[in-house]
Amino acid sequence: MSATVRLSALYGGIFFAIGIMMPFWPVWLQSRGLSATEIGLTIACGSLVRVFLAPQIARFADRTGERRRPIICLAIAAFVFYLPFYVADEFWMILLLQACAAGTFGPLMPMSESLTMTGARSQPLNYGRIRLWGSLTFIAGASGIGFFLKGADPDAIWASISVALALVVLITLFIPDFRSKPAAPESRPFRQVIQDKTFLLFIMATVCVQGSHALYYSFGTLNWLRMGLEEGVIGLLWAEGVVAEVILFVFAADAIRKIGPARLIALGGLACLIRWGLTAYTDALAVIVLLQLLHAFTFGAAHLGAIYFIADRMPEDVSATAQTVYALVVSGLGVGLMSFVSGHLYDAYQGHAYLAMAVLGGTGMIIAWRIRRRQ
Repeated sequence: MSATVRLSALYGGIFFAIGIMMPFWPVWLQSRGLSATEIGLTIACGSLVRVFLAPQIARFADRTGERRRPIICLAIAAFVFYLPFYVADEFWMILLLQACAAGTFGPLMPMSESLTMTGARSQPLNYGRIRLWGSLTFIAGASGIGFFLKGADPDAIWASISVALALVVLITLFIPDFRSKPAAPESRPFRQVIQDKTFLLFIMATVCVQGSHALYYSFGTLNWLRMGLEEGVIGLLWAEGVVAEVILFVFAADAIRKIGPARLIALGGLACLIRWGLTAYTDALAVIVLLQLLHAFTFGAAHLGAIYFIADRMPEDVSATAQTVYALVVSGLGVGLMSFVSGHLYDAYQGHAYLAMAVLGGTGMIIAWRIRRRQ
């Protein structure tokens, strides 16, 4: 099989699992008796664990030039840690397992991004066309499992995620072994990355834009259930947003060339301002359907801009560290902390809590525009 096929399968496997986790894991947590605040804390905990684990993995990857072995080990660990959830029925046990399972699953994405972009330096790989397969399998996970779960025992959610993670482990055994030039023994890749002031500005912008999705990720499904929507419809709504994202990924190369990474991130922030601002005030299904189309920009455009910004700005021997810092701060600290805050916001304001997310996205737009002016 070609490298493109194997990398596409890797993204496909990871995002199939995410497509089940993201919409439905909060439902499983709720079935175990957790409150909205406890759900927010539990989801945040897994993200925050990456703060300690991911830099060590990235350092090993850059020092050795390896990408494949760390990905395999992370996939196996995530699968093993998800299995005991079946017998977990106390909050602190669930919190501990979430810290371990999500903490090891999380670094899979930055390592996969680094593997793909490393290969793209020597082979004609189209990142957008590879990444879109992840979006397509996310749709399969969100919509397909949504209909399967209608009226089913909540433990079917846990079982579905476990099977998906087993598939990820199998796929990682066949991924290409692209390696970067090992960093010099005396190098300090983390220091080199964080001393770049424009990179730090980029991190601030993407934290705001992607962090504004935390309420949607943690409580989007629960909010729609509160409004009376069925699980199958909710699964389709999640899938619809990703379909729009897929269309953007198909034209990723043209979008990057014509717009540029920083402007794509700013566009994502503008879309967040519109999407979350309107979400706070509507319960009409037709309007929700229209707003879900903006996921192509709130997530898709911002993510594409981020990946290409890192590839353009950072040297090859610190690429894994740069990708990990991005994922760590944005998906770990940013989304993690905002997931915790979202629990309190949703408890207090329910759907109107999306107004805070709109402000956050708009702030990211302003910061990203400053990056464009500095480049």
